[in-house]
Amino acid sequence: MAKDRPIILENRYKIAELVGKGNKSEVYKAYDLQAENAVRAIKKIKKSDTAEYETAMLESKLIKELYERDISNAFFPNIIQRVDNDPEYFYIVQDYLDGQTMKEMLDAGPLPYKVFINASKQICSFMKFFHDTGRVYSDMKPENIMVLKPSTTFVDKNEEEKNLKLKFIDFGTAVKVETGGIGYTPEYASPEQYYSSKLDERTDIYNIGATFFHMINGKKPARITGDSRMLSSAERFRFDKNVNVEIRKIIEKCVADEPDMRYSSCEALYRDLCRMEKHSHMRMIVFSFVMTLICFTVSLSTAFASETVDKNNNENLYREYVANGLYAEAVNIDHTNRDNIYINLIESFTDDEKLDAKEDAFINNNIKYMGDTYIKETDDNYGKIMYEIGLAYWLYYYPVYNKNDEYNDTELEEHRINASYEWFEKAKSDENFRETNPNQFNRANTFYNISKVYREIDRKGKEGEADNAYYMSIWQSISELKNDVDDTNEAVSARACQTLLNFISRYALRFNQSGVSYEEQTAIINQIYDRVYNKDNEIVYVEKMYQEMAEKFNIEAVRSRIDMAYAD
Repeated sequence: MAKDRPIILENRYKIAELVGKGNKSEVYKAYDLQAENAVRAIKKIKKSDTAEYETAMLESKLIKELYERDISNAFFPNIIQRVDNDPEYFYIVQDYLDGQTMKEMLDAGPLPYKVFINASKQICSFMKFFHDTGRVYSDMKPENIMVLKPSTTFVDKNEEEKNLKLKFIDFGTAVKVETGGIGYTPEYASPEQYYSSKLDERTDIYNIGATFFHMINGKKPARITGDSRMLSSAERFRFDKNVNVEIRKIIEKCVADEPDMRYSSCEALYRDLCRMEKHSHMRMIVFSFVMTLICFTVSLSTAFASETVDKNNNENLYREYVANGLYAEAVNIDHTNRDNIYINLIESFTDDEKLDAKEDAFINNNIKYMGDTYIKETDDNYGKIMYEIGLAYWLYYYPVYNKNDEYNDTELEEHRINASYEWFEKAKSDENFRETNPNQFNRANTFYNISKVYREIDRKGKEGEADNAYYMSIWQSISELKNDVDDTNEAVSARACQTLLNFISRYALRFNQSGVSYEEQTAIINQIYDRVYNKDNEIVYVEKMYQEMAEKFNIEAVRSRIDMAYAD
């Protein structure tokens, strides 16, 4: 891009300056003339480098997909536009991340304890989110973490405790892994990456542990190779004496040479970080209590009176919110599940038969955070609550991120079913729920199995794991949905019909090959037809939303797919 005159890309983005340059790409700072001069970053890639161009295409598509799934916009820059009409260059326009990389921050030394905890929990949250999409990141390192301003320096205690805001960049290695390639950074790599073995979530756990080591020590781990051999973790990770013992134990578990010895998931790692944080907090509380005991005793009566007033005010406000159906506000005062507060909350969210992005964000921020819920697994109605939340996502989730978003029916179904997965997983793990609500438990199990298929079927197909036995297991799971086709609840019925039609249309031939008979498949299609239409071929659903959904059911096209599958 020339420097002697301003360049405006696509008659919209005014180029300001070059801010980064590599062997195969350049990054510019620009102003968006159609968005009140909002600052953008524009990456320019040479098309002559075919491999780099194709990777950039796939990576930008992946980031866009992830950004749209991330309702809270916590982890990813938004891809504003991809420009592919230039014969020489491909341009990616995205949010400009004003800050510095974690590596640049660590050049000044290790992170303070509280800052480390805050940052490490965000890294776990990101990776858990990424794993939920069925992918492996494969290159977690400080260079791929952006720390946004103003949280770049720590001046005093209040500033130190201020939350970092992290964003995650560079998904090129994730693209390589997804397309069967391999890639890693030697200082953060795991043994299986070195040996080019199959990668999974535990590979990312190792990379995270190596990143934590750098964050708390202020220096990189040793490279994975030395003296023409792979170094063990004990050789690579040499801790400073002043490193917190509990942090050291967590990191050592992350970077165990054998994958089976590491944390099995980011959720488990996150829980240990929270547990360590709480222990440290409790030790500080005890110390402060001992030091201030005499002063506290002198002022006890005054403090007690004040606390009593606060409790009474909160109790009255809680009751007022509940009485007026303001359950979200009530939850913010009291997270215990009295008055069936969470059941009532979910019902209030879905009164309009839509669970929107704002309501989804509330659920994630106030009920669930990395699996550590305000609802405890020991609660009598834990499974019931998890089931109701899962059902709300399954039936009503509509992830609108901005007015320009458009989703076809298949994409919407995928969003709904993927979002319900972890809630049904929690519900079916509760034995008390199994005993007290057997019908709902069975439905939770059915929906869980189907959502699991959605999450893994493409990967299994690519990796050659989807054999006839696998498709038979899918058929057994989805055929259980026929019990919901005739449900009197139109939402349940319509969604069951939609899911069955999509699965049979897509996999009719594979079901045939796995041993499902022609009669079995057509029987379900006939059942759907009889539920949706009356004898005059009119849709029987009363609610407009489900009438419109049923109008899109192409039952005859699915019949044709079945006929073709059995034509030979």
